[in-house]
Order: sequence, then structure tokens, then C-alpha cells
Amino acid sequence: MKTRIISALVAIPILLFFVISGGLILKIGVSIITAIAVYEYINAFSNKYKIIAPLLIIFYLVNQFIFYTSDLSKYNIILIYALLLLSMAYPIFNKKYSIISSAFTVVGYIYIISFFNLLVKINELENGNKLIWMVFLIAWCCDTFAYFTGMLLGKRKLCPEVSPKKTVEGSIGGILGSIIGLVIWKIFNGNIEITYIQLIILGIIGAVVSQIGDLSASLIKRHVGIKDYGNIMPGHGGILDRFDSILFVIPVVYYYIAIVLG
Repeated sequence: MKTRIISALVAIPILLFFVISGGLILKIGVSIITAIAVYEYINAFSNKYKIIAPLLIIFYLVNQFIFYTSDLSKYNIILIYALLLLSMAYPIFNKKYSIISSAFTVVGYIYIISFFNLLVKINELENGNKLIWMVFLIAWCCDTFAYFTGMLLGKRKLCPEVSPKKTVEGSIGGILGSIIGLVIWKIFNGNIEITYIQLIILGIIGAVVSQIGDLSASLIKRHVGIKDYGNIMPGHGGILDRFDSILFVIPVVYYYIAIVLG
């Protein structure tokens, strides 16, 4: 527990610095975190279905070049198509990889690189420096409320084969936690034109997706036989262990804002 607390005391100020700074500083922070996450993802599959690491790394670098020099949204579908095409072709000529390697390579690009990119896109929106906090509030409040609700009231297992400690009661508590977090956010950001009803809907959707992200990461770890993706944060694991739910919430917040706020 002491190690976890110390790691959190170091990591949280760093995260706050990048998010509060915004602009180029946030971009650099996202690039660093994405690079570490890609490494962890590739390493996680090293003993099972090998990721086509050369392709994923090359496409990360191409993505980053466009990320800093142009509007990435214009090229993202092209990059995904090109990666899919090359990933499918790779096992034909290199028997070291399989079609499953192709699938996990493409998933890695979308799940890690594309989703992290959207965090910067949220920050670039009008009032983005305030809207970006909805991502973290949804994920953190969901996780915190789910933990304590499950600990106090949890009886029915949610999906014991994937995560034995998670309960239905904890899941419901997590949804309520996300809603409460967004309501508090609205109290401090009353000038932003988004209603409480819209925030409650976002809180419900975001909390459900956050929990799916958490469970999906657990499913992958069980599948490849690892406890944590990394150890960059002692007591907490790697970047993917800490951002598993956040990664799934980022697109929800971005596209919800784009649709609701126009």
C-alpha cells in the first residue's frame, strides 16, 4: 500500500501538469505515454500471439509525424486501412506471425494510439481545457465508487472468470459515481452549455464503457498470462494498467461533445 501511495503522489502531479498545461505540452505528454503503452502492449504478447511490432512502431511514428504537423483526423482512417492491409499481408510472407497477430496489431493501433490522440482533440475544442476533465472524472469516479460500493455492498459477481472481485453492486455504484463526478464538474463550469440531463446520460454511457475498458484489459492479461502490463508505476503496474478504462472513455467524451455541443 505504501508503494502504491508513493507512486500515486509522483504520477498524479505529472499528469496534472500535462493536462493543465494543454497545447504542445499536453501533446508531448500524450506522445510519451502512448509510446510507453505501445511498448507494454507489444511486450504483453511476446510469449503468445506476437504483435507485428515493426508495423505497429512504424505506424506510431507516422501517426506522430502527422500529429505534430497536420490535422490527424484527415488521415486516421487511411492509416488504419493501410495498417490493416499490411498486417493482413505480413503473415503471408513471414510465418513467424499469424492472422491473430494481424488482428491484435490493428487493435493495438486503434485502442492505444488513436484513442490517446483524441485526448488532444478534446483539449483543442472550445472550452477543451475544461471538457478534458470529464474523461478523468468519469473513469476515476467510476473506479473509486465501484471499489467502495463493491466492498461494502457487493454480493453478486459481475464476471468472476475475468475479474473475480468485481460485483454487480459495485458496477452500479461506479455508474452513480461517474454521474456525481460530472454533476460536480458542472457546478464549477456552469458557463458551458451542457445540461444536467446530458451529463447524466454521458455519465451512464461513460461509466459502462469505462468498466468494459477495465474488464477488457483484464481479459487480455489473463489471455496472455501476465499480472500487469508493466512496472513503471510500482504498486500500480504499467501505463495500460492505469489508463485501461480512461482509453475507452476518451472517444465517448469526444464524440458525445461533438454530437451534443456541435
